[in-house]
Amino acid sequence: MEANPVLPAAFRGIKDLQERLRQSHQAVQHWEEVVTACRLRRCAAWEDFLFSQGVQARQRQARRRRCIRCLQILWEQLPGRRWWVYPRSSDWWDNFVMRIWGEEKWLENFRMSRSTFNWLVVALRDVLQRQRTEMRAPVSVERRVAVALWWMASTMSYRTVGHQFGLARSTVAGIVVEVTRAITEALLDRVVYLRDPDK
Repeated sequence: MEANPVLPAAFRGIKDLQERLRQSHQAVQHWEEVVTACRLRRCAAWEDFLFSQGVQARQRQARRRRCIRCLQILWEQLPGRRWWVYPRSSDWWDNFVMRIWGEEKWLENFRMSRSTFNWLVVALRDVLQRQRTEMRAPVSVERRVAVALWWMASTMSYRTVGHQFGLARSTVAGIVVEVTRAITEALLDRVVYLRDPDK
């Protein structure tokens, strides 16, 4: 029986195909290993990055704590501030003027009666009222109006008026401006009437 010449060639083709499949399988395995290694390296790099960020954050926190401590030490060595507001006495206004003075004294010093003063305080209260804070209580509307009227009715300086009412010179200056502006804006049209020239 004669050997079929086609069969050895077919076997060789099958063997070549098997060899190629094996090589391609090895190549796929190789690339899977490469991809896995890259993923592992990437994970390791990410973990290293997160670790370095944590270390840097801890270092920043430690530096911040050291700076705060240094500032505390420096603050403790500075000469202490004894008052938020320098203590002044308002006894003259609270006890003497408000309780003892009669109408004659009010007219002589404020150039108005006490009832007119009270009306003025009520009329300006919405404009001049200040909010109470944790640092200090605001200057009352009565005292604000009295400071401005006293300064307007006399030739005294801000310093002298401040000593009488228990306020700083800059506070007196600000109060005079505020009360004058409030009177102009709130009461000018209600109180001052200009004569009609045609009548």
